[in-house]
Amino acid sequence: MHHRGGRTDFAGRRCDEGQGAVVMLLRGRVSIGTAMLAVAALCSGQAAAEDLALRDAVTMTGTAMFLNSGAPGLVLAVVRGDDSVVQGYGETAPGNKVEPDGRSIIRLGSVSKVFATDLLATLAAEGRVGLTDPLSRYAPAGVAVRSFGGQPFSLLDLATHSAGLPREVRDPSVKDGDGNPFLAYKRDTYWAWIGENTPAYAPGTTAMYSNFGYGLLGEALAKAGGKPYADLLRDKLIAPLRLADTTLRLSDAQRPRLMVGLDPFGKRDPNWEVPEIMYASAGVYSSADDMVRWMHWHLARDEKSAAALSLAHAMWRPHDGLARLVGVEVTGAEGMGLGWIVSPARDGVPLLLGKSGGLGGFMTYVVLSPNRRLGIFVAASRVNFAMFEGLRTAVRQLAAELAPAGP
Repeated sequence: MHHRGGRTDFAGRRCDEGQGAVVMLLRGRVSIGTAMLAVAALCSGQAAAEDLALRDAVTMTGTAMFLNSGAPGLVLAVVRGDDSVVQGYGETAPGNKVEPDGRSIIRLGSVSKVFATDLLATLAAEGRVGLTDPLSRYAPAGVAVRSFGGQPFSLLDLATHSAGLPREVRDPSVKDGDGNPFLAYKRDTYWAWIGENTPAYAPGTTAMYSNFGYGLLGEALAKAGGKPYADLLRDKLIAPLRLADTTLRLSDAQRPRLMVGLDPFGKRDPNWEVPEIMYASAGVYSSADDMVRWMHWHLARDEKSAAALSLAHAMWRPHDGLARLVGVEVTGAEGMGLGWIVSPARDGVPLLLGKSGGLGGFMTYVVLSPNRRLGIFVAASRVNFAMFEGLRTAVRQLAAELAPAGP
């Protein structure tokens, strides 16, 4: 496996002259085209011939992504077959002049949801849960989960945002401005709500993005796995895949490597920690190097993981026939997998499983094309939705470049 950390090429040298062109661009001394050509030409001369097309495509796309993003830093990781490339741009914190690389730590935000569904698929393959198990089977003692018209919703409904639940459920006693805003999301509040309120729609009839639903899914997985969610994620995914920096709580040694991002108002985000009830919906920290390992696992067709991955990669809830679609990236997609938005092959772009995230000053996006053994992950240290649309478009264009229709 060829790996490139930061802007280090495959031979371990730095593309310093190319980076210099980018710096000059940011100072207004050269054009975008000049900077991009400098990066591509200087770095490509150092790459092995068999890696040339992959490396050049990633370099050109990554440079354009960063220059267009307005983010202090950006990390791009690409897996194709057995090869991988990781590139970093900008700074790990505004003004510190430290370039991000494969070990820089970022917050995945809602990309954490597909780690939760990896657990769901793994436990289902082991026979420890059924996708159609009702949530009520895993509720705490004394909680009677209410249903719409007597139709209980399942773990699959939670994983596909089709249980008829609201996006968020907050403890109303926690006021805005009381410090960490995530402290308004509490386990007891979640279960109290579901025991007192009926879902808005019959399960499987409406897709509405729900962080609340994923909190309940994480609770069910912990109950089925017989241990806290953090321990389950470690034992089933983090440890087997040797994900060195993927965690739900940073260690003292990791904290200095956490990138600093900008909130929607352009200020440094304080990076508040989330409570345990948010672990499954938005709690994961990781790095580009770890995302490479994770994408390789998804794409390698390992016999030991085949059953779980066949569940994880399937489309379970087609958009066709649903009464409503809210917040689930309808445009260009055809349905929901286990946490994934499924986009059909179209206009040269292969069939993609995609998931986006935004939290703590980061916006993230990951796509997998299992048929082409292709995976792309990008994280930018700025929360801006117009910027994210640019990243999403660039990732899809890169997928088209790296997964041609021919053999």
